[in-house]
Amino acid sequence: EACALIRQSVAYNGLQDKLEVVQADLRQLPSTTIPRGRLDLVVSNPPYQEVDAGLPDKGEARRLARREESCTIEDVARTSAGLLRFGGRLCLCHRPVRLPEIMEKLRAMSLEPKRLRLVQARADKAPFLFLLEARKGGRPGLQVLPTLLLKVADGQDSAELRRIYRLYAMREQ
Repeated sequence: EACALIRQSVAYNGLQDKLEVVQADLRQLPSTTIPRGRLDLVVSNPPYQEVDAGLPDKGEARRLARREESCTIEDVARTSAGLLRFGGRLCLCHRPVRLPEIMEKLRAMSLEPKRLRLVQARADKAPFLFLLEARKGGRPGLQVLPTLLLKVADGQDSAELRRIYRLYAMREQ
């Protein structure tokens, strides 16, 4: 289901020449499909919750997307390290409660955290997400970027969020 959705998104955005969707078990990569050390960029939105997180079951596809049953952060780090060339980047998003663990797992695979950005719904709320970029073989040194605020006080989308999604708004007109 997820691959079908991303293929639709790639086609809708005219990115067929820049992106290829590969449907495979990431724990089996690198492979002949994607050789070792060939990629410049890996992007991941891994499951946020450990298996025993106690979340309600809302169907298999949703459960697998949210819980580390078939994909752990260690799997993502190991596979990314194998796929990336030296200096290649891994970009991922995750929950702040897991940040120390994730940084530890990335560094264990020679993926050095380089840029971090927290995401908040509103100024009066705690961050609910972080965006992290790591570089294979990078030197230590983390740049913490300003927090991405999604909504302003009156509940409207922030100016930055509107800028991020401006292409979608332009296409809809």
